[in-house]
Order: sequence, then C-alpha cells, then structure tokens
Amino acid sequence: MDRYDLSGRRAALILCGGGRPGSEYDVERIKDLCKQNKFPEFSYSVKCKTKEDVTDALKSFRNKLSDDVSCLAMFIMAHGGLGHIEVNDEEIVDLEEIYKMFNNSQCPALREKPKLFVVQACRGVKGRPKDLYTDGGRSSGAVSKKLLLTESDSMEVYAVPPGKLAIRHPDRGCPLFEEMHNVFRKDSVASRDVCELFTEVNQRLGQRKDRRKDGYEHDFQPTSRVIKTTLQPVDTDDSSDDIGRSLHIVTNLTKKLYL
Repeated sequence: MDRYDLSGRRAALILCGGGRPGSEYDVERIKDLCKQNKFPEFSYSVKCKTKEDVTDALKSFRNKLSDDVSCLAMFIMAHGGLGHIEVNDEEIVDLEEIYKMFNNSQCPALREKPKLFVVQACRGVKGRPKDLYTDGGRSSGAVSKKLLLTESDSMEVYAVPPGKLAIRHPDRGCPLFEEMHNVFRKDSVASRDVCELFTEVNQRLGQRKDRRKDGYEHDFQPTSRVIKTTLQPVDTDDSSDDIGRSLHIVTNLTKKLYL
C-alpha cells in the first residue's frame, strides 16, 4: 500500500480544557511526542474558555496553514459527552464542527493529506441521563447518530468507546497519553504506521488496572446545568464498568501513515 508523503511541514494543535488537574503532564508529553516526530517544537495551543474563543482560534489556525503542510495532528482534551466537548458551564462544541473545519472542502491546504484527531474526554454513560455527575451535560442531538468525519484521509482516536467515562490522574495525567508517550518513540515510528502504534497503545491500556482508589478521577465536571436534586452521581465503586478501558478508533485513511 502507498504511504503518505510527509516530507513537507507538519502541523500540530493542542486544544486543552480547564479545570482538569493533571492535564499539564499530558500537554508536556504531547509536546515531547511532537518534537520527536518532526512536528513544530511549539505546538499551537487553544484554551477552552468560550465556544466563540475556541471556534475563532481554530479558524485562525486553519487559515494560517499553507499548501506546503503535509499533515495535521490535533490533540483534544476536555470534559465532554457523546459527540461534544464542554468549554464552560453553559457551552459545548460538537466534535463534528471541529472536524469539518479541516475537511477537504473547508481546508484546501489539507486536501488529501492525513489528519489525526486524538480525543481525551468522557463520552457519556449508557443507560444514564446525560445531565449527570459525568461530563455528559447536554445531549448533542444528531451528533450522537453521526459522530465521525465522513470525508477522506482522517483518523479519529477516542480515549474511550461511546457510553464510557475517561479517567485522569491529577499527579500523572491520562493513561492514553502516558501510553502514547511510551509507544510513539522515534525507533517505533520509523518502522510502524500509526494504526500499528495505536494497536499497541490499545493493548497496553487493556492491561492496566487503573482504579479510583489509585487516585484516578473521571474526566468530568459538575456544572451549573447538572440537576443534583433528582439524579444520582456516577457509581464510584471500583467494580463499576462505566470506565472505558480501550480506545475507539475510526479511520478513513487511504494510505499508510508513518510519522
């Protein structure tokens, strides 16, 4: 199979939500990963404050991309729900909105070039109301039926499957970025494509036994929209199966992607 030509400039972006102790470790791991894999040493960072701020910053980043860019890697970490991330107590951003900004139609500079989106966020809990002590917040409506980018040359990597909660340690960060940092080493990426690398990441995540008693927290945040008087909090028992322990990967790449 053919492989993507990444001889041109590489673009990376970090979208990081606030109120998530431990995310600073993830940001440092991502920056180190980018540096090892020939992405700019200073990754473009966007803070989640308001929906307008996020969309304006993403559009500004997109509009600065030139034709010599060969690929995009975007790392999104925030409180979220099925199909969206939360930027504050009242506003959400649908992931599909973000993906569309960089598709073949809206971003000519990335046309037929690989786009990698890595998302660390909760994705709701099956069988529970969305306005809960999780990161679910409001339902994203139609997004729950169509979560993923339909255009070509993209890969979406979610920290957990739909209906599961993502976890984060305030002193270490997220298991996903810990294992990515372990796997995406210079010697590994030279001989294996990203699908193989994420398969190993997934395997390593499945072998972990991270529990709340070890200091891990659900990647959620009670907001002013949570109805606390009528709903029960998520079960914090270590036996709960609400925590996601495997990646959800969707790809429509048309070639092998070697970093």
